Amino acid sequence: MSKQFAVIGMGRVGASLMRTLESLGHDVLGIDCDEGRIDELATELPGTNLVTADATEPSVLRDLGLEQFDGAAVVIGESIQGSVLVTLILKDLGVPMVFSRATNELHGKVLDRVGADHVIQPEKEFGEFLARQMSLPGIQDYLELGHDEALIEMEVPDSWVGKSLADLQLHRKKDLTVLAIKGREKGGTLPKPETPLQDGDILVIGGPKKELDKLDPAEV
Repeated sequence: MSKQFAVIGMGRVGASLMRTLESLGHDVLGIDCDEGRIDELATELPGTNLVTADATEPSVLRDLGLEQFDGAAVVIGESIQGSVLVTLILKDLGVPMVFSRATNELHGKVLDRVGADHVIQPEKEFGEFLARQMSLPGIQDYLELGHDEALIEMEVPDSWVGKSLADLQLHRKKDLTVLAIKGREKGGTLPKPETPLQDGDILVIGGPKKELDKLDPAEV
């Protein structure tokens, strides 16, 4: 079902958000105070609505009807004051879901205090994911499930090919649970303990973050 979203800040992150939301079939409004940037994106993204405006002015977002939107993303570059103010305005307008980009931990805490529903730090999160990929080759995705739990998607290590989950005993040894197995030519399936793992299989594994972070396939 198509939804209506606003993206405030048309830098690289904002432009990427606009492209993806449009490709998913949603109605997207992009806002930036840089008229040149808006003109540039208007050519690149003809199917989106783009407005040159100062989003830190409460009347601007109200006049654009953002209180009727399903959600908004505040991805203003380096202006910490601007992103905090826009986040506060959006929540005061009653926008139900506001994602706000933080540039550091303190910025993130302030955004959380003023009501942001989700605070993201793309550079920090990318660095953490890259570190995990370097530490555990084959990891394809990582999702935190609160303070202590997480999910990962990882390609079956060579040393696990031909073995079953019953052979590996991940739950007993590491307190980890394989929730699904995705093959090369098929979607995800619920795992059976006796099914041998195949080259190219993708495992969805859940459990304590501390165990996932130090998982070494050679030690299983």
